[in-house]
Formats: sequence, C-alpha cells, structure tokens
Amino acid sequence: IAQKKKVPVLYLEGDGVVIKGTKKRLEFHRYQVCEDIINLSKTRRKRVQAKEFVSLSRLDALQEIKAYLANAYDLSDTLIISNADGGAGYAKKDFDEIVGYCRQHERFLDVFHLNKKIKDRLSFMPAMQGKLISAVEFKYDRHLTDMILDTIESNLIDELNTPENHENLRRLRSYLHRRWVDIKPFKMRHLSVIKAIGCCESNHRKYTYRVKGQGKYWSED
Repeated sequence: IAQKKKVPVLYLEGDGVVIKGTKKRLEFHRYQVCEDIINLSKTRRKRVQAKEFVSLSRLDALQEIKAYLANAYDLSDTLIISNADGGAGYAKKDFDEIVGYCRQHERFLDVFHLNKKIKDRLSFMPAMQGKLISAVEFKYDRHLTDMILDTIESNLIDELNTPENHENLRRLRSYLHRRWVDIKPFKMRHLSVIKAIGCCESNHRKYTYRVKGQGKYWSED
C-alpha cells in the first residue's frame, strides 16, 4: 500500500461557472487543490502538485476531490487553507467534508466575490463602495463597517428612499455579518505560510474560453 503523503499546507478553492444550455443554464462545478505556488516572474505563477476536479454535478466533483485527498494525503498535521465565495457547495462545511480530519482549517471568503457583492448591493450609491471595501477588506474594522452602513442608510432619502435600496442594504449588512470571520485578511491571521489562494477565478478561463460567448449553447452531453 502506497504511503500517504504528509505536507505542511494544502490550498483548496472552489467555484462555479455558468454557461448557456439548450434547455436551461448549466454550471461547471470546480474544485482545485495545490501544495504551493511558486513565482515564475512578476506576472506568472505556477501551482505545485495541482489537481482539478470538474463536473456538471457539484456532488460528483465534491466526492472526487474528497476521495483524492483521502487516498493521497495524511492531513493529520496539515494546515488547510480554503477560499471560495460561500455559495451553495462552497461553504466552510462543504470544505470540512472534503478535508475530513486535519490539524487546522483556515477559511477565506474570496475577495473577488466579496468586492463584487459590495458593488452590486451598493450600485445605488457608488461613492460609498470604496469606503466600505476599505473598512471591510483592508482595515477589517467591524465598528467602522457598521458606521458606514448606518451612514448609507441615513442617506436613503428622496429618490434613493426605495424599498429595493433598503432591501439591498439589509442583505449586504446580513452578508457581511454572517461571513465576518471568513473575511479576516490573510496578513492578520499570522499564519506560517505564504498566501497562495485566489487563483480559482483566473483558472476558469481554460473552460470559459471555449464554451462562453459567440452565441454558443450547450447540451449536457
């Protein structure tokens, strides 16, 4: 029996890619894992021992990466660093299921999706988007974040005072509160490893380049 590999850290990421289907929207579900990332140049990086698991079935992709990790690694002394948008199939509990037992699991909310969520929910008040992103992502200040949200709410007057804007703000506040622990920046966690997450979105391109755009529609087959 081959001995399972022991590594100090593993980086896990997951995300979905929606494409046009002939009958309904289809979604690629992607999970990826690597042991490290090395810099080849200022603009190019390479993942070490990288594996990807892709399926139109989220459960199939999840079971495949789960089986791979269980068979390939002994994670009892491994730090797991996971990064995702927190949506269905990509929450911390899903990554806990994928990993099983490990020494420590540090969970991160993907910054790309975090910023997009803030900008989408605050589309009615673009001048406050940058202030909120700074308070949340860079300063990681819960009190300042709540103050900015309160200020935005107090400025919902005249044409901005619509049920839709109030609902967007309520949902944004709830989103940030629920995910506050996962938002904590890498540099504030004092981990003994380098930052090697956040590339899942860019690695979509090998799939989206061929299947998205140009009026293409796809069947499940």
